[in-house]
Amino acid sequence: MEAGSPYPEPPLRLVDATGIEPAGAPRMVLEVRRRVEQGERVIVVIDSLLTHPASIPLALAADTALLCITLGETDFGSAEKTLKLVGAERFAGSVTFPRATKKQRRAAAEKKKKP
Repeated sequence: MEAGSPYPEPPLRLVDATGIEPAGAPRMVLEVRRRVEQGERVIVVIDSLLTHPASIPLALAADTALLCITLGETDFGSAEKTLKLVGAERFAGSVTFPRATKKQRRAAAEKKKKP
């Protein structure tokens, strides 16, 4: 979002699809496509395809993907499986993130509990 913020046109929208249920994925794909057709740029955040298969339709519907790897948590085999599921040619690249601290994990869990 920060990288796209200096370019306000077309509008940039962030969609958090983490925790999406299988029944909700097709609706989310349609919603994202509608926004793109209206001229918006959309970034969709999804869970790991291996631990949350409901995210697969969203990944496959994307024009481009970015593989996000958590150091010390994501293993090479899982990253490779993800590339194969989506198609390596569809990835713009990858980024690595440090492992979340206990405090950060606790705060994220509390945030998910709020309605």
